Amino acid sequence: MGADLFGSLAESTCAALVVSSTSMELVLGTDALLFPLMITSAGIIASFISVQFVHVSTVTVDNVQAVLKAQIGLSTVLMTLVVIPVCLLLPTTFKFGALVSEEVQAGDVIYNVT
Repeated sequence: MGADLFGSLAESTCAALVVSSTSMELVLGTDALLFPLMITSAGIIASFISVQFVHVSTVTVDNVQAVLKAQIGLSTVLMTLVVIPVCLLLPTTFKFGALVSEEVQAGDVIYNVT
């Protein structure tokens, strides 16, 4: 990632949607399939807010490092505050079709793959 950031972001989001669509419980039973889209959209909004907040001051050659550090710090805090409620959309248990023989549960359960 890095050479083409938008392409990498779009490919990562699509890959997460493809993998999560293999579970019928995620597709039909909950809104968990929207999780990758909500993380991506939250990142876009946090990025926009952090850019607007930091660029209120004048950016010069002398303070560009401080401005970039403030921007990445603010975007990290915003993403953390937004991602925690979005994680509540995920179900505690789900099955991945033919990939896993037993139920996968969030927490301290050992995953049995067949």
